[in-house]
Amino acid sequence: MYTARTNEEFAISQKLNNLMISKGWWWALWLVCFVMLFAWRTQNLTAFGLSNDEGAHLMWARLAVDGHSLYSETHAVQAPLFIESIGWAFRLWGTTIQAGRWVTLLGFALLTIVLSWLAYRAGGALAALVALILLGVSPLVFTFSRLVMAEIPATALAAAALALVFLFQQYNHRVWLFVSALVFGASFLVKGLNPFVVAPIGLLVWLHRGSQDDMLRRQLLSLTRDWRGLLLDGLVWSTGFLLPFGIVCLIYDPAAMYDQLVLFRGDLRAAIPGSWPETLAHFELFIKSHWGLWLLAIFGLISTLVKNRVLSLLNQPEPEPLSPAVPYNLIWGVWLAAGMAMLGWHTPLFPHHFLVLLPPLILLATTVFTNLVLFWSNRTQRPAFMMAILLALVIGCAALSLPAMIKANQATAAIVTGGREQQALPLLQAVSQPDDFVMGDSQLLIFMADRRTPPPLGDVALVAIKAGRQTSARLIDLTETYRSPAVVQWSLRLPWLPEYLDWVQNNYWVHRVWDNDHIIHYGRRLPEGEPIPNEQSVRLGDSVTLRGYQLNSPIATAGEPLAVKVYWQTDVSLNKDYTIFTQLLDSSGALVAGYDSQPLGGYWPTREWPPGEVVIDLVQLPLPPELPPGEYRLVTGMYLLATGERLPVLETNQDYITLTTIEIK
Repeated sequence: MYTARTNEEFAISQKLNNLMISKGWWWALWLVCFVMLFAWRTQNLTAFGLSNDEGAHLMWARLAVDGHSLYSETHAVQAPLFIESIGWAFRLWGTTIQAGRWVTLLGFALLTIVLSWLAYRAGGALAALVALILLGVSPLVFTFSRLVMAEIPATALAAAALALVFLFQQYNHRVWLFVSALVFGASFLVKGLNPFVVAPIGLLVWLHRGSQDDMLRRQLLSLTRDWRGLLLDGLVWSTGFLLPFGIVCLIYDPAAMYDQLVLFRGDLRAAIPGSWPETLAHFELFIKSHWGLWLLAIFGLISTLVKNRVLSLLNQPEPEPLSPAVPYNLIWGVWLAAGMAMLGWHTPLFPHHFLVLLPPLILLATTVFTNLVLFWSNRTQRPAFMMAILLALVIGCAALSLPAMIKANQATAAIVTGGREQQALPLLQAVSQPDDFVMGDSQLLIFMADRRTPPPLGDVALVAIKAGRQTSARLIDLTETYRSPAVVQWSLRLPWLPEYLDWVQNNYWVHRVWDNDHIIHYGRRLPEGEPIPNEQSVRLGDSVTLRGYQLNSPIATAGEPLAVKVYWQTDVSLNKDYTIFTQLLDSSGALVAGYDSQPLGGYWPTREWPPGEVVIDLVQLPLPPELPPGEYRLVTGMYLLATGERLPVLETNQDYITLTTIEIK
């Protein structure tokens, strides 16, 4: 039923390929298509909306780069290799979304190369080109090869692990088997989404240990096996597979990693057990969006099943099989079946999980094209001619799905971050400082504002809330512990924690509301008993008092902004909006640096200050790069913008308050 390509098929395939390979046309065409598909993703790296999963991965990587150890200091429910790879990209290209997205793009490049190589091995250059195109136009691959998510890189490594077993099968050197296991282990450390690939890997190793007698090698169910060699193969492969996990356990806290990567998944499965109707609905959605690919894959199997029967009707002598004999479509079929079984068991199940089915589907689909070439080369015989016509019709029918797939991809590329986000980013930057930890359910929005979430927060995902991993009490504790200056309610997650939102309403003075689902809370209420840094009481005008200030360090660097928190209090409701000035004066009293703004960049005017409450203003005082080293006075005060009139300092009879002395280095 399943056999290797025969000498006849191989000769025909080579004859077709040589028509163009002699001039390198096939590979030039492959390279052109690869560059075009890659560029299709790179041209709009900034043109998508907010992704909650993407935001979590980027934030965990940033925290790791900032020195917060994964798992022991952070709560990251993603495998370490993917997060660390994003961190490496940050170190190379800067802490940006685009740097993180390049990691996924490189995973896409690896997947296209590996899949094309597997297709070439099974069907020649034509199959390699077809595999590249089918992978490149898939809406799932298009979407998730442009987001900072682990599915594409993990699947690429799993496919590479299988490809390396083919090299072991070809050269009979166990080093290839060991490297395959290392790569497969690495795929788990990116994301453990491809454990089922062990099925085609195991099948290929088992077939390799079959009898060397040609007649028996073609009998896939032969019980004659080199069991000693098979056990040794298994030992080598298991050792290579476990080695990356051993290394990871030496780098990170094993208990914390086990809790966040293993027990967390168990909690999710218990909280969201899933159902067959829901699972079938996900399968239906995937099949509908890729129906042309499924059609090709099904007929790839069918055409392979009937191929030998058709050739026998042509009265052709049965050719000797190539050595080694590899039933490629059996390998791809087992790969696909095992993947479908795993997804049927997996919960919670999401559309992006179906990426793992695409490699075997595509490899099966390429068989239609190679079999079409085979049957067309024998078209003078009626059975072969009829099969060639049938496969041509199948390809034509499947091609009808391409416009919808390309349209879906273009729609994905057109998605941009909306007007709300463009308004929210400067607000977040004004109401918080770079070293602050901002709470919220949209880590990507916080990342885009160049801010961080508290390291232990993790992802405020709906599944985590349902599993009891994220609770109102936990979020309240983190918000208080890290004194978050703002809380972002943006991704329809915090409403699932109403007690936390009630607490936020009572502990933050200001709420910028776009709609019921997009709110930023800021202006943190100073809790009773919380000390005010450098506490003092300096009267400014009739109603305003400076209560204190905070600097990260009394030493600043020329060319870098000086972050200052100033604590104010007013006795009564102010009927005017005052502008606050913050200045640096040299020893002669000359102004060398200054920053004027209404409180929190204008997002909390003095007219809205609550009487009797301490208000915290945040200032980023820009320091000129040419500022000479030495000591300078840091002063502040208020004035009316319309007249320039400053509020007097009653105690000193001046119009500014000296906060402290700053040393510039």
